[in-house]
Amino acid sequence: MFRRDELDVLEDELDEVFHLHEHSHDPVAHEIEAGVIAEQEKTEDAFENKLADLLGPASLAPEAPHVCEHCKDGFPDGVSLKELVETDRDPLYAKAYAWAITVFAWSRESYWKHGMRNRDMFRVHVNAYLVPVKIAFGQAEENRDDAQAARIAGMEYELAALYLSRTRESLSNLRAMGLVREGLPQMIEEADQLAAMITERRKRFPS
Repeated sequence: MFRRDELDVLEDELDEVFHLHEHSHDPVAHEIEAGVIAEQEKTEDAFENKLADLLGPASLAPEAPHVCEHCKDGFPDGVSLKELVETDRDPLYAKAYAWAITVFAWSRESYWKHGMRNRDMFRVHVNAYLVPVKIAFGQAEENRDDAQAARIAGMEYELAALYLSRTRESLSNLRAMGLVREGLPQMIEEADQLAAMITERRKRFPS
C-alpha cells in the first residue's frame, strides 16, 4: 500500500519549507507564507477537535489505546509495517504520491528558484504533499480492528480531498494569472482525476 520511507521524505520536504519560512528575510513573502501555514494549522486543529469529540479528549493523550496516524508518529497499534507493504500497492495512494512529488518539485522550483513568490504558489507547495499523506493515514485506519476506525478513515480522506481542492484551486489561479509553465495543465487534470477517486473511496465510510 505505501512505504513509511516515502512519507518520511515528504515530511522532511515540508519541514524544510517551514525552516525556510522561519528564516526568511523577505517580510512580504514571510507574511504571505504565514497566512498559508495558518490556514493549514487551523484545518489540523479542527481535525483534532473533531477527533476528540468522537473519541473523547483522552484519546489524544500518548498513553491512550487508540492512536491515529495524525496524532502520533508511527503506525496504528495492531498494524505492522510488514502487513501494510505486503499487500498490493493501492492505486489511489500510488497516483496521489506520484502527482504530489511532481507538483511539490514544480512549485519548489517556481517559488524558491524562479522567484514566483505569491500566495497561490506557496499554497500549492504546502498543500500538495498533504494529499498522499492523508490518504496513507486513511488506509492505515482501514486496517485497524477498532470500532471508530472506519469513521476516522473517512475523516482522513476528507482531509485529503480538502488539501487536494486547495492545491487545485491555487493551480487554477496561477493559470488564470497567465502563468505558462510546462506541466501545469496536466497537474490540474490529474488533480481532477484524483478528486473523483477520493470521492469514490470516501463513500465506503460513514460521514
